[in-house]
Amino acid sequence: MWRALKFCVIAAIILALAWWMAALPGDVTADAGTYRITTSAPVALLLILVVVAVLLMLLRVLGGLRRAPGRFSDWRGGRRAQAGELALQRGVVAVAAGDAAGARSAAGKARTLLGDTAFTQWLSAEAAQLAGEGEQARQAFERLTHSKEMKFLGHQGLLRQSLRAGQDEEAARQAEAAEAAYPGSAWTRGQRLALAVRERNYTAALRLTQMPKERAALAVAAAENAETPKLALDFAKQAVKADPTCPMAIAAMAKALRSVGKERAARNALLAGWKRAPHPLLAAAWPAPDATPLERAQAAALLAKENPGHVESELLLGETALAAQLTGEARRHAEAALKAGNSDGRAEAILARLDGRAVPAITPAWRCSSCQTQQEHWSCTCPACGKLGTMAANVPGKALMTTQG
Repeated sequence: MWRALKFCVIAAIILALAWWMAALPGDVTADAGTYRITTSAPVALLLILVVVAVLLMLLRVLGGLRRAPGRFSDWRGGRRAQAGELALQRGVVAVAAGDAAGARSAAGKARTLLGDTAFTQWLSAEAAQLAGEGEQARQAFERLTHSKEMKFLGHQGLLRQSLRAGQDEEAARQAEAAEAAYPGSAWTRGQRLALAVRERNYTAALRLTQMPKERAALAVAAAENAETPKLALDFAKQAVKADPTCPMAIAAMAKALRSVGKERAARNALLAGWKRAPHPLLAAAWPAPDATPLERAQAAALLAKENPGHVESELLLGETALAAQLTGEARRHAEAALKAGNSDGRAEAILARLDGRAVPAITPAWRCSSCQTQQEHWSCTCPACGKLGTMAANVPGKALMTTQG
């Protein structure tokens, strides 16, 4: 409706102007040498308008011709930028796929089309890294560190190179620079944590993680390497707070409490730990070092009372009874442990000794929850895969449904 109204208004104005021009009185005469042209005023005005329109069209054509080279250059530049962007995309995909040749080809094409930009420098560095040209990659990463927007990627690349070369000091320097370039990066924090653990700087490592399992493992390691008993106790408390079910943390707490003369507190810590998560490590730390076999059996009953019927309680009672030559009790508890689901060989070992048979192999006490590798001894990182805080107790079995004293 509005378009129709607008058209009507414009048409009315044009008709009014045409009517006005047609109604103009008089003639217009133009002399040019011996020539004289005479016409009416409306026709003369119309001719003037036509001449102006033609001149304007000529000016537009001339302007377009003058701007044509620039527009052609812009068109070519746009096509180069588009092709360069496509080369960058292909290069990033090649880097992710580990295709060194493809990444290098794409990087060269991108630099030809786009020039030596920060993004093309990064792609060239990654391509060189994939191709095994470490020095060329290092130089490219070094150049990236001078770019305000891409300096993090430069320090990241140099950090990875330092780690591969085993240059821990240089890696630590690059990690700090990467953190300054991009504060709060989870990747950088993970690398700094790994470096701190490798250097056994557990205090620094504790500041770099909030994961309970990782903190517990680090705090236990820190307690084991503490310079003073008080410091060891502080770290052991951190370990138990991070993971109250970690047997290494509870054992470290008991050991630290004993080292500062708090025997009763140490025993209470072991009792609480046995109630939460029984483990042979706690059983080994429970009796007095100079106790006789019979005293150990009596002490074991006090500890097992905190979690009656659990497979570990049955094994503890069976092993201490065997050592005290209480053969009937040893057999009863070993059979109860088997009934509870023990399958690591400890219950079978008790029965084998009672029957005079060969003792079966015992399953290692620790298993990595990441790679499933079994280990005889605990460590804060898995010796096989290097993961932090993944060494878990390898104690199969369950609590018995019935309570036994």
